Amino acid sequence: MNDDGNRWVRVSRGFYLVGIGTFLLLTTQNLLPAMFWADAAAYWPVLLLAIGIRLVFERSPFPWLVLLGPILVLGTLMYVALHSGDAETEGDWTVLRLERPADASAWTLEGRLALAGFDVESKRLPRNLLAEGRATEAGRHSVRVETAAGGRVRVTNSVWRNAFIVLPGRRRARCELGVAAGLPVALDLDLAFTATRLNLPATPVSRLAIDGAFNDLGLRLGAPASDVRLDLDGAFNQLEIEVPAGTPVRVTTDGVFNVVDRGGAAGGADGAPGYRLALDGVFNRVLVRTR
Repeated sequence: MNDDGNRWVRVSRGFYLVGIGTFLLLTTQNLLPAMFWADAAAYWPVLLLAIGIRLVFERSPFPWLVLLGPILVLGTLMYVALHSGDAETEGDWTVLRLERPADASAWTLEGRLALAGFDVESKRLPRNLLAEGRATEAGRHSVRVETAAGGRVRVTNSVWRNAFIVLPGRRRARCELGVAAGLPVALDLDLAFTATRLNLPATPVSRLAIDGAFNDLGLRLGAPASDVRLDLDGAFNQLEIEVPAGTPVRVTTDGVFNVVDRGGAAGGADGAPGYRLALDGVFNRVLVRTR
């Protein structure tokens, strides 16, 4: 590659860094909708076009044309930013219902979801039900519920049963699930590009682990009887935790560019049972509120 080609390739890389960094900044500052990157993922073939443009022009007599690549990518992101939220989310609803084993004293809810909306709420259910809800019909992206041994229930919209793979599409999956109030639950969630709301003030949460990126997470919890560990691993997640007044939320962080905002919430009485949040990753924001 000649010197002109090298120079224009460096300029194009600079455009990518400045442009994508700007969109990431707008997302972390809540100036773009939470699902912006989920909507942008549906346009992934644009990346192939940008790569093709570079391969064609970086050694040509017109190396400056490699700038068409970042212009195309960043222009697509601008288009998505202006139309984010327009993706189809509603469709026919299917009923989800899980029977409760007679000897159940606790259970585990696993979530393997991407490009989806996921709402979980404490509800008074008939004694024979563990959970009840509904999910939109979204073709191969539809949410399904699978039961496994050991009191484990998996909610997923993965294309393949044995691997967590979700392909972008115009229609976004959505699931609303009511879980039995009073029955302890552990949550193990792998999430990407989701808007997730866990409204569980009447359901004892024994453990919560969230792993993923680009998620907008809302967590409303009750007062625990003993300390409960919460783990958040990943990048570019926003988590809002709401707990009863006087319930401590102790946060430890490992990583860079993570922000914890207590929003004026008090730490709770010394020795009172509370939640221990371990935050591991980069560019995550946690907001703690009390009610």
